[in-house]
This record gives sequence, structure tokens and C-alpha cells, in this order.
Amino acid sequence: MVKFIAKSSNKYLLDVRGLVCPYPVIYTRKALSKLKPGDELEVLTDNPPSCENVPRAVREEGHEVLGVERVEEGVWRIIIKKR
Repeated sequence: MVKFIAKSSNKYLLDVRGLVCPYPVIYTRKALSKLKPGDELEVLTDNPPSCENVPRAVREEGHEVLGVERVEEGVWRIIIKKR
């Protein structure tokens, strides 16, 4: 189940754990379309290919990837700043 949560006024969380590509990319693009420039989106995924596919897709759209890090065994966090 996809969760999209506001963490603060300009920081958001998108939880796409349990989904395989291309769905994490699709949901990330959809979430970014709702944000304002400068907002940050934290994407949680448990699909290793998403660690490459999501950053590549959002960079192609002009957004900035602030980081990709493992937060626990089998789970990664991708932090994106909307441009």
C-alpha cells in the first residue's frame, strides 16, 4: 500500500515498499507533481532497482537527488528536492 505523508510544511514521505519497478518511479513522479519547488520528498523502497531507477527518472525531470541510503536491511531512502 502506497503512503504519502506530509512530515512538515515542506518535507514529505512516500512509502512505496512492496512495489517493484516501474511503480516506485510512477508514484514518485505523481508525488513530486503535488509539491512546490524547494520541497523535499523522501521515498522509502525495498526494491533494489528503484535505488537507480527513481534517481535517474527524477534527474531527467530536473529535480535534485540529495541522497540514497540504506536505512535498514533491504530498505533504502531516496531524498529528492523538487526544482
